[in-house]
Amino acid sequence: MIVPLYAPVVEIYVVWHPLDHQGKDIAEALQARFRGDRFTGMLDGVVDVYERSAGLHGESSAPRSIPLPGTGSPGAEYVVIVPLLGAQWMRAAETSGDPWHDYALHIRQAWETRRSQSKVGVFPLLMADAPLVGELERLMGCIQRFGEPGGPQPEDIQDTRLRDLSQAIAQLVHGNDSRLTVFISHTRHGEHAPNGIIDRVRRSVRDTRLAEWIDYHSLMPGSDSLRELVDRAADGIMLAVRTDEYASRHWCQREVLTAKRAGVPVVVLDALSVGDRRGSFLLDHVPQLCVGSVTDDTTERTIRRALNLLVDEYLNRVLWRSRLRTLAAHPGLQVDWWAPQPPEPATLTTWITGWLADARRSGHTIADSRPRIVHPGPPLGKDEMQVLDEIAIIGGIRSGLDITTVELLAARGG
Repeated sequence: MIVPLYAPVVEIYVVWHPLDHQGKDIAEALQARFRGDRFTGMLDGVVDVYERSAGLHGESSAPRSIPLPGTGSPGAEYVVIVPLLGAQWMRAAETSGDPWHDYALHIRQAWETRRSQSKVGVFPLLMADAPLVGELERLMGCIQRFGEPGGPQPEDIQDTRLRDLSQAIAQLVHGNDSRLTVFISHTRHGEHAPNGIIDRVRRSVRDTRLAEWIDYHSLMPGSDSLRELVDRAADGIMLAVRTDEYASRHWCQREVLTAKRAGVPVVVLDALSVGDRRGSFLLDHVPQLCVGSVTDDTTERTIRRALNLLVDEYLNRVLWRSRLRTLAAHPGLQVDWWAPQPPEPATLTTWITGWLADARRSGHTIADSRPRIVHPGPPLGKDEMQVLDEIAIIGGIRSGLDITTVELLAARGG
């Protein structure tokens, strides 16, 4: 049985007038972002990016139409349209009947008629230095734009655009319009933490479209922060700010473990100053960025990189859930656990406990079973898989585990 390469989950169409020359550079940046290695662990083409600019008859003609879900043509489950609004498109749209006026009108109509189905997202980006005006403003002005930084010290515009679009796509696929919440996990203990690191993190979050959740500001007295974390897991991401005392604090360990087992993406911001005598294996197996002893500007950039990475991790989880609906329905695939990230001891032990209980209830022979676990890429190393096999054998699964990625599963024929 050969596992096919399925249609993409998301198709992104970047649209710009060919005389708005910035459009090409922005489109290439989006191509590099979404066709890079961030989103290629779930079979090739989970996100495809297409350009729509010059038409068949030169600059004055509009490009090919955009295929929308439900119109009869095979394609992605979700379509994202990114109109790059520049001065030349504004000028062309002033003439009724101009191909670029009509193209903008078709995008507006797609936004109006399809958004209730949550299958089409239109996310405009203003390229011109001047405000959006005229007919193009009438057609596109009511649609919330992305990539416009705010706050007293706007970050790099390219980072803003890429993170905002990733977040918008994730929320379209997830079907949630509320702001994505960053759980800031930290400890107030320790005398050597970089000065004001938590305040800097919170300030950086406020300069984005993200929301923040931090225990001493977000919890009502008497509430359960771990329960709150689990309840919000589908809509949250965690930034673990690792200062010198963080790894040894019981509550910090519980927060990270709870996040991992609930499927919350975690990124560690390493802000060690003097050092950490102990460490914790619970902080491994997640992306990590180092702040260290650096200047304020470098610290702010590192924090923003961590936030960008968290949004990408969230989009990966959302795409995985959508891809999984297709994979799990494939009649020839026998998979015991579709893991949202490569398994590790902290998550594997919980899954094995549940799998063993289900196997005993159904009368399966546990000792001779070899459960199959499939996760997004990249694949685990040989030594990592050996340790996970040893855990399974200790639990009574004598044949160990069959752990693989979606891509490797397809390559070996299921």
